[in-house]
Order: sequence, then C-alpha cells, then structure tokens
Amino acid sequence: MEIGSIYEINPKVIADDCVDKGVVRLTEVEKYNKKYIRYTQSGREAIAWALRSLEISEPGIRKECLMPAYMCDSVFFPFVHAGWKLHFYHIGKNFQASEEELRSLVEHIRPGLLFIHPYYGVDTWKPMRSLLKEWRGWGIHVMEDVTQSYYLEGAGLEADYVIGSLRKWYPIPDGGFVASDLPISMEELPAGGEFSMEKWKILTSKWEYLHGNGSEAERKARKEEYLKHNRVMEEWLDEWESVHEISEISKKLLRSEDEEHSKKCRNTNYRYLSEALQEFEYLITIFPTPEEGIAPLYFPIYVKEREKLQEFLRKKDIYAPVLWPVGKENKEHLSEAERYIYENLLVLPMDQRYGENEMKRMIEAIREYT
Repeated sequence: MEIGSIYEINPKVIADDCVDKGVVRLTEVEKYNKKYIRYTQSGREAIAWALRSLEISEPGIRKECLMPAYMCDSVFFPFVHAGWKLHFYHIGKNFQASEEELRSLVEHIRPGLLFIHPYYGVDTWKPMRSLLKEWRGWGIHVMEDVTQSYYLEGAGLEADYVIGSLRKWYPIPDGGFVASDLPISMEELPAGGEFSMEKWKILTSKWEYLHGNGSEAERKARKEEYLKHNRVMEEWLDEWESVHEISEISKKLLRSEDEEHSKKCRNTNYRYLSEALQEFEYLITIFPTPEEGIAPLYFPIYVKEREKLQEFLRKKDIYAPVLWPVGKENKEHLSEAERYIYENLLVLPMDQRYGENEMKRMIEAIREYT
C-alpha cells in the first residue's frame, strides 16, 4: 500500500446518472464566518475570482500586492494574469514574517493587497494579527491562503478574502473556494469542464492501480500513465486564465465528506509523527510542540540531502513531496532563510487515508535510512 501521492477515488462512488446539482456547505469553510462564499475549480481560480471581485468593488485599487517570498509558484499566476505587481516580504526558518520588515514595506509601498499564509497548520501569523486590523484601517486589503491550514481555528478572521484549495484536502477531482464579507462577483461561471473530467480519470485510475487486477508490469504501466497524465493536467492549469465553477462531481463527493473525521485523523497522525521523529538527529521537526487541534496538509521537516531520503522513502512506496519549486517571479528575491527552506524542506504525508499503522511504517523506514 502506498503512502502519499495523489488521492484515489473508487469509480463506483458516482455513476453518470447519479450526479445531482446541489449546494455545497462545508463546516470548515463556513467557520470563517464570511457573508459570501464561492466554490471554484481550483485554489488559484479562487484567487483569480477574488481579485476580479475586488477590482469590480474598487476599480481604483492600487494593483500591487505584498507576497511572501516562500510561496507556491502557482499562487503568482492569477496575479500576473490580472496585471498585478508583486512585491515580496521574507519568511524566517520558523515560517514567520518580520514585523519590522513588514511595517517598513507596508508604509513604503502602500499596496492594495497583503497576501498572507499560515504554514503547515500553525498560526504563524498569530503574533501579528493585530497589525492586519491596523493595515486594513489604512485601506489595505488582506487575502489569507489557508491551503496548508484549512482546519486552523482563528484563521481568516482579519482577512478580507479567505481562499483555499479543497482538492489538496479531499479525494475530489477539482475544488477551491473564496470566502469574504466583501461582495464576491456572482457572475455565472462555466461548470468544471475538461480539467475536472481528466482529473477524475486520473484519480480513478489510481484506485484501479491500488485495488484492481493485472500483472505487476501492467500495474506499473498504469501507474506511470496516470502520473504522467496528472503532470500534464497540472501544467495545463498553470497556463489556464479562466475561472470555472466547482464540478458537480466534486460537489457531490464533498457533500459526503466527514470533515470532523478527517480533521481528527490528521491531528492524530500529526501527534504521532511529532513525538516519534524526535529520536532522529539528522532531521529537524519545525514545530516540535504540536498545538492543540493542529491538522495540517503535511508534516514538515528539515533534512540535509533531502533528495536521498526522499528517494529512499520512494523505494518503500512512501511519497514525501518537496514544497515548493522556486518560481521565476520570486527566484531573485529569496533571503538566505528562504533558500534554506527551499533546499532542505521535505513534507511527510499524514492525511485521513492513513492511521497509526502507516505512521509506524513511515517511522520505521526513516529509522532504517539512518
């Protein structure tokens, strides 16, 4: 059994004639207590729709954004496509920004938007959330990306826009959201189309790989094919500038998700890893004392020569990704600390598909590596 990599979907869970049109109501999205919510095909499309809505509400807004230099390059795309200028602020090895630097940048640039990101389920913005209220009083809008911290309590309260990628958290072919107290454009969006259908094929192909029949060679070929297909579709989405509504398939799947169960699974797995990883001197757990209720996207560690550990784990069918690739927009703006993050960070899978047995197996593999 693999640990990590893309989600799998049992193709039998939805028949074509069973896809009904309905409303998505997710407790973890509604906890942000925002007046308006819109579900999109992806997180980056949620950003694009938030930017469009903001420009409609405030046509004279200064289209300059303060962005953390450690960030997924796909976040930059909707800003670039919409003609926004990006300025970067720095993140330390503890994933917190510098209040002194931010104050200076905010006062000097007076951006129309400040983009923030609480990393890996921890409120890394907690020491400075009072500043967000102050800066909003100056007319600076705040967009908070909770893609790594979807379950985090207290996130998004000071933000004008909360955005996230749901497809990173659940076995769905597509899905993102934007929530705001500011008006969100309710212009009709095209339904999730080619991307969502192709991702459906990919995720069901993984299910067939894990649970279907066939020789080892046939299964290996099936895996290579769906992984290649997945890379193609993700690259395709990077270039896609349109915004789509979340697909009916994803809406149906989300209505059956037990978010509380998923949160508890992630929290239990996180706590197990947090304690078990303390024995290894060659790696560093970034948040050694787990906060109450922490349930992040992944468990982050720093490790030297991480590609060697990553390859060792891969041979054990454990897939620990690197987040993220450096983008062309931020590559000339990285501090020493951010270069360290990009070069040494590895994240361990610990989502709701897995329990204690899988976490033990991962720890045993890491122990064997030493």
